[in-house]
Amino acid sequence: MTKNLNCLILDDEPLAIDVIEIYLKRLPDIDIVRSSNAIDAFQIMQKEKIDLIFLDIEMPLMSGLDFLKTMKTPPAVVITTAYRDYAVEGFEHDALDYLVKPISFPRFMKAFEKVIKFIQTNSTGTEDQESDHGFIFLKVNGKFVKLAIGEILYIESLKDYIKVVTAGKFYISYQTLSSITEKLPEEKFMRIHRSFTIAVDQVSAVETAGVEIAGKLIPISRDLRQEVIKRICKDGHSS
Repeated sequence: MTKNLNCLILDDEPLAIDVIEIYLKRLPDIDIVRSSNAIDAFQIMQKEKIDLIFLDIEMPLMSGLDFLKTMKTPPAVVITTAYRDYAVEGFEHDALDYLVKPISFPRFMKAFEKVIKFIQTNSTGTEDQESDHGFIFLKVNGKFVKLAIGEILYIESLKDYIKVVTAGKFYISYQTLSSITEKLPEEKFMRIHRSFTIAVDQVSAVETAGVEIAGKLIPISRDLRQEVIKRICKDGHSS
């Protein structure tokens, strides 16, 4: 199981908060906290752990950038503003992305993917060993499904689609094998064939023709065979 992502939307315009909240509600396992000013947001962050802030710039009492400067170790931050002039300063304070209102859903999702990658890279929690490396979102049948990376056994290319296989089920998503392989931790996953990427620690046997995962024989490209076998045996997964 993966724990929910706790998101704070900080904006003095209720309609602007509504837009981000509607987008976040299209995604699974997201807890949303709303705040209209930096003072209230500061108090919220004293009481609970915030993983992600959608941060407006022009606000009363304290600007979004001034609020960001008060945090020694800020969470993931995505700036949301009607002004383009603050982009450089925002990135200087390690904002992951800069969204100019009105914000479209595709542009929002592009920023959110950066957030997920950031959280995966910086995750050091040990509460759930199965999801130490975080999670990814797969677009499946028009909705985004949250999947723990530790649950993936292998991924198969189906031309313009991929099939992501876990112990209990599989997911079909419209993207390339190359694009999803790039999002996965290199120390855990390896592309062994033009049509397959595998979770190395899920290999139960190695044969001349390929590797076995959950009873399925997955082929190895001829030019990668020595490299794959060396990698698997090195990790302690020899036949």
